[in-house]
Amino acid sequence: MASAKRAPRRSGGDDAPGFPLVKSAIALLIVLGGAFAIFGGDGADTASVEGAPAAVASPPSQPQGGIAAKLNKSHPPRNAIEAARNATVFIQTPWGSLGSGFIVSTDCRVVTNRHVLHFDSASARRAAEQSPMIAKEFARQQSELLQDLKALSAAYREEVARNGKGSGGALSLQIKIDKVKESIRALPEAVRQQVNDEISKTALYARLATYKVSLVDGTKFDVNQVEYVDELDLASFRLPASNCPYIKRGKSAALSQGERLYTVGSPSGLTYTVTGGIFSGYRDEGERRYLQTDAPINPGNSGGPLITEVGDVVGVNTAVLLGTQGIGFAIPVEDIPAL
Repeated sequence: MASAKRAPRRSGGDDAPGFPLVKSAIALLIVLGGAFAIFGGDGADTASVEGAPAAVASPPSQPQGGIAAKLNKSHPPRNAIEAARNATVFIQTPWGSLGSGFIVSTDCRVVTNRHVLHFDSASARRAAEQSPMIAKEFARQQSELLQDLKALSAAYREEVARNGKGSGGALSLQIKIDKVKESIRALPEAVRQQVNDEISKTALYARLATYKVSLVDGTKFDVNQVEYVDELDLASFRLPASNCPYIKRGKSAALSQGERLYTVGSPSGLTYTVTGGIFSGYRDEGERRYLQTDAPINPGNSGGPLITEVGDVVGVNTAVLLGTQGIGFAIPVEDIPAL
């Protein structure tokens, strides 16, 4: 969202011969595109904390037994922020995207962003079209073909000078020259087809995806049943566990500008990082309202909780303003169905 009035956009087999970098480039694009949503114009044993005050609220009471008891023993929360950390999850997709989520009930229901879990083929193709990595690979392959053409042309001229155009050597070289010229002409489409093939294979794989979800103590779960919210960048699933710690629902409508807020997530894979900032204001996009904050929201933070000093969740970290720093957006907690 370049301003309050711009709509949000969503923050296999062997390679064909001659394109060794295309698959790796597409893999990177998928990771970046799937892990973070952008408004344009998205475990470790300890958490790193940016901008935390000297004291925050005491941790709220949590359910006894099950996952909650296990985490209270391995990572006893010393304040409300660390209690929220214990109820935050790290999400990894089969195609390499990273994201966050948070537990909202004792029966281990998790809320996150749709774009963390859903593979968007159209977005991946748009990203590929603008990828410097793929452009570099195209230029490399084109340069090699042009060098081949230059060498063959020189050899052809020498052969013709010695034996004439009708010689077997000249005819053989001409055939090779024609093939290289055709490869140069077809190169853009060949790269485009390779990109589409990789994206299509990933999209097919994503339909049967099993997501890896982990807690702060390293406990991992496999999740393959996800519910998506219509017309919102939200999704939810349940962990196969019981008595989970959870983050209490707050009231985003009660926020005051300048009020202290925190994010918990895994920016760039740095699991269970806590960052702090303030509530900057409300931003309306059509019929939707977003919470603006300067608390850092980076790739991997998508889907994580935006919480108050008392540890209540007021929003789902969702996006940043493209080309800026310190301008992030969250979906208000009131928009989460049945929470």
